[in-house]
Amino acid sequence: MGNSQSIGRVVEEGVQIYQAVKQQQQQQQQQQQNQQNQQHQQYQQHSFNGYQPSESPYHQPDSGDDDSEYTRLREMAHQEAEKRNDCYARSKVAYQNGDGGLAKQLSNQGHQHDNTMNRYNNQAADYIYKLKNQGRSPTEIDLHGLFVKEASARVEEAIKRCERENYDHLIIIVGKGLHSTGNIAKLKPAILDLVKRYNVHVEPNKPNPGCLFVEFGKGTGDMSWLDRLSDKMASKECTIM
Repeated sequence: MGNSQSIGRVVEEGVQIYQAVKQQQQQQQQQQQNQQNQQHQQYQQHSFNGYQPSESPYHQPDSGDDDSEYTRLREMAHQEAEKRNDCYARSKVAYQNGDGGLAKQLSNQGHQHDNTMNRYNNQAADYIYKLKNQGRSPTEIDLHGLFVKEASARVEEAIKRCERENYDHLIIIVGKGLHSTGNIAKLKPAILDLVKRYNVHVEPNKPNPGCLFVEFGKGTGDMSWLDRLSDKMASKECTIM
């Protein structure tokens, strides 16, 4: 009987030890999994928020924008974009291979190149906008050489200024955009956003082709021309900017 009780106690103690060890292993595995999930979330947010490997902000300027300083700044931005894309691509591979440290290092390098790219693009946009608008009427702006986002910001600034100074119209020179096929899809949302934010009427090709004539205080008017223009651009008959 004594031996049986001793064996029972030993078995019971062994089961308890086994359960304790198993629980500890499960806790360690859960902690590792939580750390990996956290690292994955941080990595995804840190590295690929809005990033598309194929995107490149650089484009060849129209003939009217063939200025050496402008071209130099855009080219430098383009080079930084390529370096950024390469870092992000290698970062993704490193992460997939389980090397989180290298992935983060490459991701940080990619962000540095992205910041430098944005700085060069901002310099190029400021430079060409100032060059194209020297001596122009306060009711006219020329957007040649700008990306849609850059142009949209300056259009909004111009509209606010015209409203503040009580001008009745604004002429926006966007050009025919024969070299900017990639911006087609962004034109319509940009113009619609402009119309929605302000009580303005927009008429295309006035006073000349490649212009938008904005009138203040007349409502949005008929915007069916924008659908026709978008359909025409979709068939690659023309582009804007």
